[in-house]
Amino acid sequence: MRTGRPEGPVCVTSDAPVPPPTSASLRSVTTAVPPLSSVRRAAPLAASERSPVPDVARGAALLGIALANSTLHLTDRVLGPGSRPVDGTALDRATDVVVGLLVDNRAFPMFTLLVAYGLAVVARRSAERGAPWPQARSLLLRRSLWLGAFGLLHLVLLFDGDILLTYGLLGVALVLLVRAPDRVLVGVGVAGLLPFVAVSGFDGVALGDAGATEWLPLATDTYLGSLAVRAVTAATYVIGSPFVVVCFLSPAVVGLLLARRRVLERPSEHLALLRRLALGGFALSLPGAVPLVLASVQVLEVGSVVGYLLGVLHAATGLAGAVAFVALVGWLVGARQGRALSQGCTWTPRGLWWVAAAVGKRSLTSYLLQSVVMVPLLAPWGAGVGVGAGTALVAAVGVATYALTAVLAVVLERAGRRGPAEALLRRLVYGRAVTSPA
Repeated sequence: MRTGRPEGPVCVTSDAPVPPPTSASLRSVTTAVPPLSSVRRAAPLAASERSPVPDVARGAALLGIALANSTLHLTDRVLGPGSRPVDGTALDRATDVVVGLLVDNRAFPMFTLLVAYGLAVVARRSAERGAPWPQARSLLLRRSLWLGAFGLLHLVLLFDGDILLTYGLLGVALVLLVRAPDRVLVGVGVAGLLPFVAVSGFDGVALGDAGATEWLPLATDTYLGSLAVRAVTAATYVIGSPFVVVCFLSPAVVGLLLARRRVLERPSEHLALLRRLALGGFALSLPGAVPLVLASVQVLEVGSVVGYLLGVLHAATGLAGAVAFVALVGWLVGARQGRALSQGCTWTPRGLWWVAAAVGKRSLTSYLLQSVVMVPLLAPWGAGVGVGAGTALVAAVGVATYALTAVLAVVLERAGRRGPAEALLRRLVYGRAVTSPA
């Protein structure tokens, strides 16, 4: 695939690395009333300042999210542990193994880590540009609230598995934590681990008939009926938002801690750490996923209690897997950057790396587009492809949808344009004056 990117390292004159600021220096940002000139300092990150690692990692995570969400569209199937049909075909079983080992309880924590990392980078960049903390805080809160508004509309109008509303609420909480000492962040992350795994444990419990809606007053095979159900879901989300936020704090705290050390922005300087996180994370994640995967493909017969415990194990080790995937991207990119630097060059993404980065830069657009394509195609009120379907079919739809979003991202990247959802969000957050590229 031709990407329009250089086919090797680009030799340029590079400046010496600037030592990263400490958390103490970030907390010491002045709280004076911002001068008029500081408004520009709170502008979004320019393309030339972006590190490729978070973008590549987000692009990869979106493929995992498409696969993880695909099973939510199964209807008229009896589901066992792991929300997998109890009578799947051999191809379904193979899909269940791959997704259960590498995607479930791994993709969403990975994306959560990256969301928190990005929020911390915005806070740090605002401080480096001289913006006082009240201005930066207002910016972060405004961005989080608008993201939550996007998610609320997405949930009510289209997809009850939305994650943007949660990230918007989480962002509000992270604004309170972004300048906290490391020890406080570690304590918050550990405290958030228990509710996360406690809720995720139910992934191991058999659900029965997926899509059974006899108890509902409205038929969900119509759009209006499904809309009513999603409106109730949205109200539940908002009412239970404090608990929802707590459940996502553990991976978010990891993202904040990594951002303070610029691990993903300067991966070549942290290769040893990234290697340990990747290898150690996978050493925990893969074995921890195996028991629930075996139960989901009916190799192990488990009751509700054992299934719940397997779900807890799967979720707990999934956090390690999420960190491992991010660290793996950083390790691979950092090694390439290090080799290029030793030759007096800089490394820029090309090939699939460049494609993944293009998707990651437009993660909001790509995520919403997944629902725009998959929901009407798979839902009973739409084309109904998900009715009675197996996991292999809906996973194939997820992969094809991701490929479609990648094509769009490549077209926009070549044109030098941000995604439409990103453009709208930035316009709402920063106003008309900001014109810096994505």
